Amino acid sequence: MFRFITLLILLITPIWQTTPPPALRLTEVFYDTPGDDAQEEWVELVSWETAVYDLSDIKLGDEEKAGGSEGMYRFPVGATIDPGQVIVVAQTAVGYANLTGTLPDYEFAESHPDVPNMRRFPIWASGDLALGNGGDDVLLLDERNQIIDAISYGDSTAVLAPAIGSVLTGQSVERIPANCDSDTAADWQPQTRPTPGQITLDGACAEVVTAADLETLPPIGTIQSRRDASPLLNQIVTFRGVVTGLHADRNASGITYYTLFVQDLPGTEDGDPATSDAIAVFLGRQRPAAQVGDQVRVRGQITEFFGLTEVDDNNIEVRVEASDVPLPDPLPLPTAGDLEPLEGMRVRVAETAVVVNPTYRSCGFAVRTAPGRPLRRQASDVVGGIIPVLHHSETDDCGDFPDVKTGDKISGLAGPLTYNFDEFKIVLQQPDALTIVPAPLPPLPVPPVLTEQQFSLASFNMENLFDTVDDTGNDAEPKPTAAQLAAKEGKIAQTIALALGCPTLIGVQEVENEALLAQVAARLEPDCGFAYAVTHRESADGRGIDVALLSDPRRVTVVSAALRQGCTRIATGIVDSSITCGAGEQPLFSRPPLEVEVVVNGRSYTLFINHFKSKRGGEAETAPSRLAQAYHLNGLVNERLAADPTARLIVLGDLNDYEGSPSTLAMQEPNGRLINALALIPDEQRYSFIFGGVSQLIDAILLSPALAEELVTATIPHVNADFPDSWAADPDLLFRSADHDPPLVVLALPVAEEVILPEPTVVVAVETAVSPAPVVEPDGWDWWWVVVVGVVAFGVGGTAVYWWKKRATP
Repeated sequence: MFRFITLLILLITPIWQTTPPPALRLTEVFYDTPGDDAQEEWVELVSWETAVYDLSDIKLGDEEKAGGSEGMYRFPVGATIDPGQVIVVAQTAVGYANLTGTLPDYEFAESHPDVPNMRRFPIWASGDLALGNGGDDVLLLDERNQIIDAISYGDSTAVLAPAIGSVLTGQSVERIPANCDSDTAADWQPQTRPTPGQITLDGACAEVVTAADLETLPPIGTIQSRRDASPLLNQIVTFRGVVTGLHADRNASGITYYTLFVQDLPGTEDGDPATSDAIAVFLGRQRPAAQVGDQVRVRGQITEFFGLTEVDDNNIEVRVEASDVPLPDPLPLPTAGDLEPLEGMRVRVAETAVVVNPTYRSCGFAVRTAPGRPLRRQASDVVGGIIPVLHHSETDDCGDFPDVKTGDKISGLAGPLTYNFDEFKIVLQQPDALTIVPAPLPPLPVPPVLTEQQFSLASFNMENLFDTVDDTGNDAEPKPTAAQLAAKEGKIAQTIALALGCPTLIGVQEVENEALLAQVAARLEPDCGFAYAVTHRESADGRGIDVALLSDPRRVTVVSAALRQGCTRIATGIVDSSITCGAGEQPLFSRPPLEVEVVVNGRSYTLFINHFKSKRGGEAETAPSRLAQAYHLNGLVNERLAADPTARLIVLGDLNDYEGSPSTLAMQEPNGRLINALALIPDEQRYSFIFGGVSQLIDAILLSPALAEELVTATIPHVNADFPDSWAADPDLLFRSADHDPPLVVLALPVAEEVILPEPTVVVAVETAVSPAPVVEPDGWDWWWVVVVGVVAFGVGGTAVYWWKKRATP
């Protein structure tokens, strides 16, 4: 009976204590992980005690009420924490180690012998700790089961109201500064890059504003402040302003999210040029009732979305008070300097701008007022003055948004200034107000003319060459109609025949299956005079895109082909039944390198066709995967060169990073053994892709030392990257078959040479490289030249006639 009474008293003890709690504080929580939450979640805490503190009876969990079904755990017997010490408690040590490369201090579920286990506390909770991605609570309890510290986030308000705003997958919430504690969500900020084991002490504690203060409806500038992040983060605010713009943003799954831009009414600003007078109002999937020119009163919670201060859609109130209100005049957009004080405000480009990124399918382009093509060779290169422009709506196939190409001139650009994907961008509201002066179409490129002792090699990312069948059930898998597929295949065939001159070998990326390449080969037969042989192996890629080889069967014999998968300790999340990795390792590639042994006119070559990890998920976050993939290629190359230092090796494909990136340089001398064949190309022409207005070379053709001596020339026909996505559907335009320009090199064939030795005479066949023959490149584009090129290069008169007919098309 005594035990029962004791237990009852324990359970009904109020959780909010009246005596001072120990100075332990939650400092960071990572609940929506990139992989398995049940393995990778973690909670960080710090001690502000002045002496070592015994944690043996301290509890940590997500159950806010005694007797609940969530989780609550005690620290191990004898566990302690030093003054100022930061500790991390993870779901599993193995999952945490896969993410961070280090071990946590404690784990909830046993997975590693070197990491102490937390102890279940069934008196309080009967279940497991499992932090909900939509919302949950995290509690730290003392010896008497009273709350030391606690947070609520997302849609839960059990211990904190308003709660900390939700974050996206891969982000954490962190107390900043770590020594601030107002018992409100204002102490917490989202972190794009979680920092387990590290706390932040820089900065001032957030100012807590009461509801009575907010009813004065302050200028928006006081909400934005002079800081990058609002001092009212996670707090409820109320303000008034005029709607200056709308952005309807459709994601890859087809879901549309709406954002209003609201700016202070003219005359009500705070007068501080260092604070923005506008703010983004996120409405989620709710289509707004308010329109541009409406005066609105907004009440909602301030959040930070990847650097954009906005009002969250959770319990938001937007009330239209008046219509046809005059808009604030747009401010001139500076071409350099900090744009944070203009975030959300109406801005305009004062000068005529030149397009540096053509219109892409999600309704955007980029311009620049400074002269010259923006180029980036490595991530640290500073490229300034680029202004990305978005259409206000992605729900109507871009509507009246203009299709522009690189070099076109535009004036009249104006709209609210938003911030996403680490860039400030103008959200264009009135496309019909633009004045556009198109640049002339460039001349069509002519491929190099080969001699009998040369062959050509290209790398071609065909950009989502998929059939009409839904193989994966994945929304990210393109599903073209039969007509769209036919147009796509036709454009690709044009690029290969006319811009590349039917290369002897083509390394292919982003193709779904072998049958598609066979259809492209069939289309090419009339123009090339042969049907390409297809070498393809299915990979483990989640979207179903593979790498492959197209080869001219008249000159090339494929000896063998195999995917060369590897393993890594990086948490890739890739499932590949073709390889068994060791403990704590996962497959390295979703699209492993395709190693192909070929014989070209009697000479042996080895190709490694690649499609490295993309930057989806963040450039810095994905860089370790690309570097690991480069090291894997180095191993394959070194293995070959160790057996034969004169081996002719080719590493090519889409490396998804700058030519001066650590991953690309890792494979080249002096770090690796390979030589960049594309370094021959002049700087202004050495690019294969445009992203965010920056031209960059992310496709590569790397050669072993012996083969580099046989390099004749290299070129990149610019027929894709500079032109709008919509042109891909026009069969009468040779431009834009894909988003990458395909690099092309010409190599000399080593020839057999008879060596006459003194008596007794022995004939020995040795290989020597032919001196690189000059590549014929015409100066003009007269029709007779095109005919000559067609006859000499292909031996097919129809090719030349077809080319002339196409080039006349505007």
